[in-house]
Amino acid sequence: MALASINGLDNAISSPKSAIAPAADGGISGLRSEFLQMMVAQINNQDPLNPLDGTQYVTQLAQFSMVEGIEQMKIQGQQQATLLDTLQVLGSTSLMGKSVTVPVQSISLAAPESLNGTIPVPAGTDALTLEVYDQSGQQVHQQEWHSPEGELAFSLAELPAGDYEFRVSASRKGETLTLSPYMARTVEKVSLPAGGGDIMLELAGIGQMSLFQVTEFGQS
Repeated sequence: MALASINGLDNAISSPKSAIAPAADGGISGLRSEFLQMMVAQINNQDPLNPLDGTQYVTQLAQFSMVEGIEQMKIQGQQQATLLDTLQVLGSTSLMGKSVTVPVQSISLAAPESLNGTIPVPAGTDALTLEVYDQSGQQVHQQEWHSPEGELAFSLAELPAGDYEFRVSASRKGETLTLSPYMARTVEKVSLPAGGGDIMLELAGIGQMSLFQVTEFGQS
């Protein structure tokens, strides 16, 4: 996608094909014109005593039709991709103010807040530990589970405004795994990279995150 911001969406909605169709159609017209010019030149310059076989023209017409068909398929593919991009953008704008669940490594709280979330537990985990550290590196929360299964829910008492880091480690058969907790955060902004790429969501306390990292969509 070549859209720089959500504010430029109107143009994409009003004419999703206009940026592609004229140029592509011109390409096909150019091929047709070149083919006809080549055919006329062959006829004009053929040897009267040894004229070209008519089957050669039929073969050339078939080859041109094949090229034209490929170009048409390319145009249709580009138009469909543009339409899908536009629909994706439209869908993402509906997320403004809604809650989405994403993996969280750290969070910045502008005001005191009680946090809660979940931790998916790998099969066969013997023990799991959740630790939370403030911006000075002091541990403000620790919670342990033994022989956990499924998806663990956790809840933290109200934390003061500031930056916090989450560390989740799981022990499984003598191996230590590093995991990420999942938390629900509000979508504050939707943006699109000017050079293309994933739709990015600005999440409260987290910052930008790709739309494709969202695991669950909720209400505001």
